[in-house]
Amino acid sequence: MLNDLQKDLLTELVNVYVGQAANMLSEIVDKRIVLNIPEVELISISDVDPGDRRYNIFFSEGHLFRSSLQFGYEFQGKAFLMFPVEQAKVLANICLGELGESVIPNNPNLMDTDLDVLKEVSNVLLNAIIGEFGNFLEIKLEYVLPDIELIYVTNSDQQILLQNEVYVLVLHTSFLLADTDVTGIIVIALSMNSISSLLAKMDALLEAGNG
Repeated sequence: MLNDLQKDLLTELVNVYVGQAANMLSEIVDKRIVLNIPEVELISISDVDPGDRRYNIFFSEGHLFRSSLQFGYEFQGKAFLMFPVEQAKVLANICLGELGESVIPNNPNLMDTDLDVLKEVSNVLLNAIIGEFGNFLEIKLEYVLPDIELIYVTNSDQQILLQNEVYVLVLHTSFLLADTDVTGIIVIALSMNSISSLLAKMDALLEAGNG
């Protein structure tokens, strides 16, 4: 749904937003965090290819950490931050200074302290991104506090994560901290009116830049 110019602009904007969030997270955990979004896409859920490795998290079996933030008013939707549980555990360990702790693949053994840290990370990151979208569009946003949950996805309910969504922004996410690369995904489900507003604003900005 995005042309090349729109995609480049949106990727640039999102990386500015997550850069600001990374600075806040760095202060919270007292460690330097580099956070980047190498690719941003606006896609229809029905068009997601299960064979595309970039979307493995939607289709893989196993335990998954998911945080969600609902927002509304003039710009409406829901944002999700998702990690395979072992990646979430690595991120929590690093933030807590437990660099030597081993992580068992697909082990959902997240302690309360891990979940507290992951909730704080999710809160900072999702609020920063959605808040900056509101600033970009010059509109007011209302939030519901983020929810966090551990989900077990089986072969029979793959893609249940987004079964009620139609169009989503997919932000492929990479955390680099303590020489460890933690990868996850941010998905922002938007109403059609919100998508139209975002595209119109980007087109106006691109036109002004080419004028």
